[in-house]
Amino acid sequence: MLLYATGCGQPATYGIADGGSSWTSSTDDAIPGIDEASVSIITLKAGSPRGVPFVVWSDLPNGRSGSGGGRAGGASYSGSHRATDGRRIEFHAETTDGKTGTITIAGGRYNLTEGSLFLISTQRDLPDVAQVAVDTTDFPKDKARLIELAASTDAIRTFFERYKTHDQSEE
Repeated sequence: MLLYATGCGQPATYGIADGGSSWTSSTDDAIPGIDEASVSIITLKAGSPRGVPFVVWSDLPNGRSGSGGGRAGGASYSGSHRATDGRRIEFHAETTDGKTGTITIAGGRYNLTEGSLFLISTQRDLPDVAQVAVDTTDFPKDKARLIELAASTDAIRTFFERYKTHDQSEE
């Protein structure tokens, strides 16, 4: 939900924009995070019309949820990704100025100005989170484009493929 306030210069915008998708694969050699994933695409708006965009991309394929809002003092969003086997990742992001912000994922706190794409693997006992510095302002929201992006983007593909290799070497 977005609210607009008028005044001098550009109108102030408050709220959040939320999108994304989840998908699964019936392939035996599916790579978690690429062939099976959940992606949340969020923009926190607190004054600045551009807002603070970020993306949480995990290997948990069975859904994503979240909610948030904004007002003159800032904007925040709390979300989660889950799998049918009980694995779950929760995250919380906030901004006070609509230009900078922080996100907490699996107990780690990250500055959104240092990277706004967060890749999360839950293939080990403790989740592994990678912060990637890419522009997520116009990140695709539809499932087909996200699947294509997973296969064609080196940072995403390399991050998740290393867990496939790791799992196979332990067998």
